[in-house]
Amino acid sequence: MHKLLILAATLAATTAFAGMYDQPYALVERGAASETRKEATLAITKVDGVGTRNSRKTDPIAPGKHRLTLHVESARGEFRPEFQDIELDLEACTRYRVVASYELKTGPDWKPKVYAEPIGECRKRFPMQPAPAK
Repeated sequence: MHKLLILAATLAATTAFAGMYDQPYALVERGAASETRKEATLAITKVDGVGTRNSRKTDPIAPGKHRLTLHVESARGEFRPEFQDIELDLEACTRYRVVASYELKTGPDWKPKVYAEPIGECRKRFPMQPAPAK
């Protein structure tokens, strides 16, 4: 009976996980800190007003415009604003890495900086169609 419960739970989890990736998607993750580029890590606390399960990365997101709430907290100093909303127009099969860009590593001011890169496995599974000519 115990093995049957484990098998059922595994099947349910696998099916739910596969469902998230059955169409083109985007991911948003926090980027790495870099003193050279004057960038700090941040937390992704909400997507479209809904709290994230993991503040380091989002679940797959449908392409299109989305509002993200970002939070910066540092032991080095106080950054303001503590929370900031940004709107991103996410493209299919693209990973976005977001960092807090600052002038002084002790704060107080910061602004979000976004880096984008393709998600290879997504682009392979969902070949991008060329945009129609205008």
